[in-house]
Amino acid sequence: MLSQRSWIDDTFCKRECIKFIPACGDIHRFEFFLSPPRCCCGRLVGEHTWLETGPFMSHWPGPQAVQEERWSVECHTQASATDAYGTIDFQDSADRNCHAKYVRVAVDTKAEALLQLMLREWQMERPKLLLTVHGGAENFPLPLKVRQAFSKGLITAAQSTGAWIFTDGINTGVMGGCEHLCRNAVGVTPWGVIDNHGDLIGRDVLRPYQPLRSPLSKTVCLNSLHSHFLLVDDGTLGKHGCQLGLRRKLERHIQLQKIHPRVNQGVPVVCVVVEGGPDIVSMVLDYVSSVPPVPVFVFEGSGRSADLLAFLHKQTAMDRCAVPLSSSTVPCESTKSSPAEQLGTALAWDRADVANKHIQVYGQYWQVGSLEQAMLDALIMDRVGFVKLLIDNGMSMNRFLTVSRLEELYNTQQGPTDNFLHHLVEDVKQNHIPKGYRVSLIDVGQVIEYLIGGAYRSTYTRKHFRAYYNHLHTHCMVSDHGRVSGRLFCSSCTLHPPQSPNNSPSCKPVFHTAQPYKRKVSQQQSSKLGDSSLVVFNFNDLFVWAVLQRRQQMALFLWQHGEEAMVRATVACKLYRAMAHEAKQSNMDDTTAEQLKTYSLDFGQLAVDVLDNAFRQNERMAMKLLTSEMEAWSHFTCLQMAVSSRLRPFVSHSCTQMLLTDLWTGRLNMRKNSWFKIILSILMPPAILLLDFKSQADMSHVPQSQEALQFIWDTGRPEEGQDVEKGSACWERTSDPEADTVIPVTTPCLFWTRRLYEFYNTPVVKFMFHTMSYLAFLMLFSYTVLVKMEDRPSTQEWLVIVYIVSTAVEKIREVFMSEPRKPSQKLKVWFGEYWNVSDFLAILLFLVGLALRWHSGSYRTAGRITYCLDIIFWYVRMLDLLAVNQHAGHYLTMITKMTSNMFYIVVMMAIVLLSFGVSRKAILSPDEAPSWSLLRDVVNQPYWMMFGEGYPDEIDACAEGKPCAPGAFLHPFLQAVYLFFQYLIMVNVLLALLNNVYFKMKSTSKKLWMYNRYRYIMTYQEKPWLPPPLVSLSHVTLCVTTIYRKHRGLSEKERDSCRLKLYLGREELKRLHEFEDRCVIAYFHKKKQDVLCSQIHRIRATAERAEEMGVVIGEVSERVHFIQDSLQVLDSQLGQLQVLSALAVDTLTLLSASDSLQQKEAHLGHCRPIAHSHHHSPNSCTLPHIDITPCHTPKAYHSTPPSLLWGLTSLSHPMEKNNLMRLAHTIPFTPAGEEVSVYSLEEVEAAGAESSVISWSPRGLSAVLQPLSSEGCLDGALRRAMRVLCTWAEGDILSVGCVYVVKAFQPKVIRTWQRVFHSDTPLQLCLREIQQQRAAQKLMHVFNQVKPENVPLSPRFLDVSLLHCHSDGQWLTIERNMLGDFRKYNNNTGEEITPCCGMEETLLAFSHWTYQYSCRELLVLDIQGVGSELTDPSVIRADDKSLTGDMVFGPANLGDTAIQSFVLKHTCNSCCKNLGLSGKRKELFRPPLRSPPS
Repeated sequence: MLSQRSWIDDTFCKRECIKFIPACGDIHRFEFFLSPPRCCCGRLVGEHTWLETGPFMSHWPGPQAVQEERWSVECHTQASATDAYGTIDFQDSADRNCHAKYVRVAVDTKAEALLQLMLREWQMERPKLLLTVHGGAENFPLPLKVRQAFSKGLITAAQSTGAWIFTDGINTGVMGGCEHLCRNAVGVTPWGVIDNHGDLIGRDVLRPYQPLRSPLSKTVCLNSLHSHFLLVDDGTLGKHGCQLGLRRKLERHIQLQKIHPRVNQGVPVVCVVVEGGPDIVSMVLDYVSSVPPVPVFVFEGSGRSADLLAFLHKQTAMDRCAVPLSSSTVPCESTKSSPAEQLGTALAWDRADVANKHIQVYGQYWQVGSLEQAMLDALIMDRVGFVKLLIDNGMSMNRFLTVSRLEELYNTQQGPTDNFLHHLVEDVKQNHIPKGYRVSLIDVGQVIEYLIGGAYRSTYTRKHFRAYYNHLHTHCMVSDHGRVSGRLFCSSCTLHPPQSPNNSPSCKPVFHTAQPYKRKVSQQQSSKLGDSSLVVFNFNDLFVWAVLQRRQQMALFLWQHGEEAMVRATVACKLYRAMAHEAKQSNMDDTTAEQLKTYSLDFGQLAVDVLDNAFRQNERMAMKLLTSEMEAWSHFTCLQMAVSSRLRPFVSHSCTQMLLTDLWTGRLNMRKNSWFKIILSILMPPAILLLDFKSQADMSHVPQSQEALQFIWDTGRPEEGQDVEKGSACWERTSDPEADTVIPVTTPCLFWTRRLYEFYNTPVVKFMFHTMSYLAFLMLFSYTVLVKMEDRPSTQEWLVIVYIVSTAVEKIREVFMSEPRKPSQKLKVWFGEYWNVSDFLAILLFLVGLALRWHSGSYRTAGRITYCLDIIFWYVRMLDLLAVNQHAGHYLTMITKMTSNMFYIVVMMAIVLLSFGVSRKAILSPDEAPSWSLLRDVVNQPYWMMFGEGYPDEIDACAEGKPCAPGAFLHPFLQAVYLFFQYLIMVNVLLALLNNVYFKMKSTSKKLWMYNRYRYIMTYQEKPWLPPPLVSLSHVTLCVTTIYRKHRGLSEKERDSCRLKLYLGREELKRLHEFEDRCVIAYFHKKKQDVLCSQIHRIRATAERAEEMGVVIGEVSERVHFIQDSLQVLDSQLGQLQVLSALAVDTLTLLSASDSLQQKEAHLGHCRPIAHSHHHSPNSCTLPHIDITPCHTPKAYHSTPPSLLWGLTSLSHPMEKNNLMRLAHTIPFTPAGEEVSVYSLEEVEAAGAESSVISWSPRGLSAVLQPLSSEGCLDGALRRAMRVLCTWAEGDILSVGCVYVVKAFQPKVIRTWQRVFHSDTPLQLCLREIQQQRAAQKLMHVFNQVKPENVPLSPRFLDVSLLHCHSDGQWLTIERNMLGDFRKYNNNTGEEITPCCGMEETLLAFSHWTYQYSCRELLVLDIQGVGSELTDPSVIRADDKSLTGDMVFGPANLGDTAIQSFVLKHTCNSCCKNLGLSGKRKELFRPPLRSPPS
């Protein structure tokens, strides 16, 4: 904060006038020597603080000398460090927090410093568009359609494009009609025209600001809808326009900035014109004439200059000026930029809709690589909409994705990324990587393997990719000839398979990034594969990149493209889960870990939803999706990846469980008494031939190992040389992959050898066989440890030894036959299973005991004891056998969870036990010799005490006169405390924890068992069918088979194909992918329909339609009102024409009669005067004239004056009489009374429904008032009052025919306050009087809301308006007349009446309440009125300074004296007690501290 303050102080300045030069208008005034003149800067002599000369009159040479020197900012102002910056707190809204940053800057400030201030200090986002709004500075009416288009369109354009908005920042004119808050709205306002700008002076301060000014003031208020203000200071006061030059300079500098680091275009600038005066035309000309030209957006229909510019544009068809279009499309359509530049601009805005609508991606000429570069920028900038747009319009991933672009994507520092990927690379490499290290694709492959774990091998880490990667890197380094490049590879280097020498490089197509490893095939087979798989792999690469960079929206979009959607969802779930674990282990913030967990759950739910959708459409095809081999994902299966991701909802799904059931039972077709049949068949092998087996069609969706596929059927045997994939495809011809039913195929019975093989290789049979063998082993082992151990092992012991040794060999086979390649990874995966660790300890302990039992003496005894301990592990191993059962498995899951959760409770119990055991043993046995039995004695008895054993004989060691150790009396106390904490607290906490875990796991234990079921089935699926000790025969067979395959030279894939996967042919795999794509499309369609049918969407759609209808109805209503006004004006004009025609006829008639009379008199020879009053028509009578001020426009009064009807009888023509009768209601007339202008305070609703902004009416409304008799004269001590009658009023400012009270200050009061207010003293006093009554009115409003229900009365103060009399220029106040008994309840000195009713008590309590509510700063006295209607209060302010310009309220404020008098004289009544005010008045009055005079 200190550095920010020092930087602003050192960078920005203010301007102050240092030489007094009178204005030209003041030099030649006669009153120059009578009143103080003003400087050209707008200030008086005494307001200058940096005068170069002494007293003004003594050093001023005269008007002629001053006139020769012209005032200028450069010569006559001085720059100094700015003294006004901080935060403005606007007080005009109660429902929203309106804060805005501001700074006072000089007019010659550099644009670079201003931009640095906004970007670094104010932390504003870099602009992607600049909207500079120009228009009228005064309030003007806007049509409803134009107002809504400007208010909503401006905010929408700014929010959708990340634009900055430059305005004048004032509360009138253009921004006065805006109703929404602008996030990046910057007001560039002149410092000298801001109302109360002295309140903003301060360094790094928070200043409250009330945007309310006098209607006659020339200053302006700041607009609260802005977020930042640049207050431009040129040393002048009250002069506009100084900010325009600095604003235009700042706009040009922003225009030179890049719209985005990856886009070369500058920030587009758009000029928005609304209404405006003549200077707007020259400003628009400057914008369109600049280089590059700035497009101008004109709101037609807003009036004045805007309409003129729109008319000129329509007439001349200029391209630089645009009539109303969409705000976001103006820079794209109005400038002459190329399509690539327009696409870059829309990309920076993240407006894919604009690019799709106004920039044709295809159909026009594009430079080479421009679309690929746009695709790369869209991926780096995380613009999902643009990636979708380019892909939908034919962007080829085969051409786009290269090694260099992939690595650029992984090494980008833009977008929502951080150094998390670098942390993962460091964890993989186990060393620190330097700053600026470029992550290679090989590093990415190692990270993927590290995150997924197990046997997963990434494409980027395989040998063929490493060789090609190194070759490509070497090729690019040689082609660069030693030049340093910013990228690892040149952009033209694409990853493609190595070309054969026979093919020319120019003829060979260019491929993309790494491909999965494939075994060598012939050239003809390779040509049949085509390039379709490469496109899928490209999307997989981008998908993995989006996941590793944590770009969730991009990953969700890329997940929808390409094949294998389900397995990609499980891969993303696994990667996100592993990344969340790494983030938690690396002590990163919890937000990152939780975010990654959320992403993992999102993709997990996607996988479950797609599986559910596929299962509903076709069960068999859904099961094939689970176990089909995914070549692009390290030959994993979807189910295998889901289990690795711990995606329990996926594994516990009905489809997965049905597949696991088919895997568990294999070919056996048994529904009832399965256990009995299996045990009987194991004991009696001939019974196997009587069992029922499933057909080939029923097992088409069940994966089998390569060994099982070598057994052929009795009929339909494939030819020799037919590979396994063709045989698998031949199986599928017996089933319809798109239907739920199987095509009936007649298959004969299996060979007896095939039946035996299928029976003994079924997992359930293996489980039963191994279980029976294990039970026999436990019986023999139990017999061995229970009987006496001889010198030589017995037959039973030899069988146990052989069983355990063969089991150890089987465990070694499991380790080396596991999928991971490296031995360390094999051991890590194998030891990751709990039961493998238990088996390892059991075998190791048995081998130790076996080695000890061959010795004699104590070693043999130790060996026997080791046997006794080892048998515990083998008995506990039976729990794993019980876990296969559905019912017992639930409880084992609960026990496992309870055991893991109770660890910390047990540790705390052990701490309490040791604390008591050690102190107890030390007190009772002070002379104990060192021995290992001390440890047993410490924990022995305290442990059994937890289970209720109290040892009462040892509680009091000194009982019955026994000798005891010193301090033994403490033992009973310590034992009582120990039992209290351990038995009552810790044990009960442990029981409560276990109870909680039980009820929590009861609902989820079934899903957990379903998830663990996969492990049980896979364990016995991979086990040899012979149990120990006969498993050695299987091991010998396996060794012989392995040597035979290696001798034949089979590929690595064929040697490892014994794993459980579903091998499908190309055509069948293609059908499977098409089925999956249809399921994904159906899923999104269903999701979209659910959203459209949801209640929230319906409510939102109804609200939008209602809003549209409201807009249309408003437009129709506005047109109807316009037509009505037009017809009324037309009718009035027609009436005036008819009146004029009637007057013309009367005049002609009168002239004709006069001529006839003159001829007659001439004929008679004498002339007599004519009494014109007897011949004048009533229509030609002259109306009384009212003298009004020149600035006032005469009003046309429309009514039906009675005098009009009196002259109708004198008309000779009936037609003229009928016309005047018809127009009687529209003929203008002058009502009786005096014309005045009325100004009122208006409350305008702000953004919220409960907030309002108080401001003076923009102009006074006219009215005619007629004074009543002097009987209604009501004079007071400070003001005179008179009742008047309203005879005409404009609008609804006053009610015609109602009586009002007009009040004016006494002359003596005006003379007294002229010392403070030198000019417009009555106006200043009236404004403060109105402000005083409005403050009391607001306090009464709050009082009525907070008062209790037992105070039913709700008094209120009358509304007061400001009145200006045109005849004598006098300022008065006007309010409605009150009828009734006028009473006064207290006065401004604190004296009050004795209350006799509820109304009087309420009003007196209101005065007390205002004092407490305002924290003893305000007090409302002088309460008077008729009933509940009150008027003329006195708001007493403790720190209000009398006879100074700082007076806030009226002259009746007596300040601290009145408050102290009220505190002493007020007596609390029942209403005060109901309000909780009783007793608070006795607090001593402490006037607020005041700053010493300067």
